[in-house]
Amino acid sequence: MKIDTTSLLKDFLGALSGTAVILPQSMGLGVVLFSVMGLDASSGALAGIIGAAVLSLVSGIFGATLGMFSAPNGPVTMLLVGVFTIMAGNGATSANMLLTLSAILILTGLFQIIFSLLGGAKLVKYIPYPVIVGLVSGIGILMIKSQLKLFLSPYQSIDDRFIASIPLIIAVVTMLTIIITPKISKKLPAALVGLFVGSLVYALLNSLYLDESFSSWVVGSIPGIDSLHFGFSLVGLHSLNIEEIVTASLALTVLATTDCLVTAIVADSQTNTRHNGRKEIVAQGIGQIIVGLLGGLGGGGTKGATLVNIQSGGGRYSSIFSGLVFVLLILFFGSLGRYLPLSVLGAIIVIVGFGMINFNIIDWLRYKKSRVDAFIALVVLLSVILIDLVSAVGIGIVISMLVYLRMQIKADIIHRRTNASRRTSLVKRTDAEKAILQEYGEKVVMLELTGNLFFATADKLLEEMDPYMREGYIVILHFQRVTLMDLSGVIILLQIASRLKNIGSELVLCHMHKELGLGKKINRALESIDKKHSIKIRTFINIDSAFEYGENRLLVAHGIELRSKDSFIDIEENQLCKNISPNIVEIIQKLSREIKLNKGETLFEQGDMGDSLFMVLKGEVNIELFYGKDDYKLFGKYGAGTYFGEISFLNPGERTASAVCKADTTLLEFKQADLISLESKEKEELSLALLFELGSTLGEELRHSAREIRRLEAV
Repeated sequence: MKIDTTSLLKDFLGALSGTAVILPQSMGLGVVLFSVMGLDASSGALAGIIGAAVLSLVSGIFGATLGMFSAPNGPVTMLLVGVFTIMAGNGATSANMLLTLSAILILTGLFQIIFSLLGGAKLVKYIPYPVIVGLVSGIGILMIKSQLKLFLSPYQSIDDRFIASIPLIIAVVTMLTIIITPKISKKLPAALVGLFVGSLVYALLNSLYLDESFSSWVVGSIPGIDSLHFGFSLVGLHSLNIEEIVTASLALTVLATTDCLVTAIVADSQTNTRHNGRKEIVAQGIGQIIVGLLGGLGGGGTKGATLVNIQSGGGRYSSIFSGLVFVLLILFFGSLGRYLPLSVLGAIIVIVGFGMINFNIIDWLRYKKSRVDAFIALVVLLSVILIDLVSAVGIGIVISMLVYLRMQIKADIIHRRTNASRRTSLVKRTDAEKAILQEYGEKVVMLELTGNLFFATADKLLEEMDPYMREGYIVILHFQRVTLMDLSGVIILLQIASRLKNIGSELVLCHMHKELGLGKKINRALESIDKKHSIKIRTFINIDSAFEYGENRLLVAHGIELRSKDSFIDIEENQLCKNISPNIVEIIQKLSREIKLNKGETLFEQGDMGDSLFMVLKGEVNIELFYGKDDYKLFGKYGAGTYFGEISFLNPGERTASAVCKADTTLLEFKQADLISLESKEKEELSLALLFELGSTLGEELRHSAREIRRLEAV
């Protein structure tokens, strides 16, 4: 296999750039955490480097996100700082806290792997953006707060004010360098330049003013490879607070997974690729476990290093190269820690923390539409600062649920409303029937539902249906857009059906798809939920069948006698001939030929040549457009007294659909050729009569088509 040396070189250069960002941050975060645990800075720096080495190597080996870097980061560290601050306040020993740290990271890794394999990586995407902003901003403030003591505490024990202010001076120099560097050159890693300049200034001031008594102001020699040990020991297991560890691990799982996936999305946006969320979180989980076993500091995705790596040309193997660089630092360059001031690392942590604060929250407060989002972000932020990060993660999850419920409650539960005066079924009606439907059609109302019908929205549906709770109404609920329905939704349906029945109305359902969980026999399912339920709710497979039922009920209620499929209607009563003079009807009857077909037979098929007009005397014919072997779209239902085929009669050609008999059927066929064969006077009279009748029918069809187009556009 040929090795692409150019690509490997880019990966290596990207790794160096990313490492330059990660190194000071990882060491600084390790120092922050270990100082809370009562341990020396050099051990903390080593823990940070171990975490960076392991997470970079594991993430790179799995290769789930192109160009992504993983290392100790602010969210993970500050959550752990909160946990160990409480433990330190309760008198826990450093050894006990070290063991607890390992246990938390190992358990977090296991949770991340389980969480990912169960599909949890997708759930994290549903955490609202304001919650994430509040968490990250609060963590940024905690990071800044954690370093203030490091800058200012020397004042308390040193008489010489200048010497006492050296840590603060170094921190300011470092921060200014980090801020100015990108303005000079965007290619230079600002954090690394700040680290170098701050350390150089400290070395100069150290040579002029300080002595060995100030050795605590530097990190100190970082322990070598021989100091590595498995952080987790079964011997001390009995001394651990299991409840505390599990709680912290669950919170850390949510926080680290969220932060990791956000970083992966950032990487995708730069590389035009798509990460594998499940694989990435499994890799992170394995990394956390190994870090915990080695006594290092856990972490996750690091956005800054990821962007620097990708912009430097790094790709598939950058993270692996970076991990190897960290291993070399542990093996051979630990002594450099003697020249690394703590205030320099503290300054880097402050800059990182400041960059995590999202000041857009202030702008959100100014606008009415975003004030709720600002309030959510501030609640989470204050929870991070005033309570602790573990609790803040829990509060964030609860807020996520409340935000989801709020969105569901505010969202429209009814997508579209229509009635039988605006939208008719596919049954071709007589003029008398059309008049009734036009005048009273608002009593057959269809409500197309959308979203989720559950405990938070069920009562809203009942409220929105109040205008239709009137006598004589047929209310059709359309469920095609409903994705979920819980028990509360089912109970509401039963209540609606009961209320409508009590006032002489009826509830009808359609498009009750299987995902709703009620099965094919809806009424049996409803009875199993409520034994007292005795109302039979009619359910139809599609909206046209439901509208047909509603129209029929309305017509019967207004004295129209519906014709059965066995009814026989003479040609004189056919819609084609009702407005034509008897002598013209006689001509049509004389020229037409009778056709009798059995149920299931096909009159003509899609694609057949045709020039005939058909009048239905008995039975029923469906016009069906097939788009598969058994799949078709129903265009119309023609019963006794109706006619069809006007397009082919006026403009002979291929049939656009098939005509299938749904009952034993008798028809009269009238061909265009028969019209042409007439004498001039008869032809003129018949042509004029047919022109008015067929033109009127086609006009209605065009209006119907226009309404259907508008309806489809609204879907």
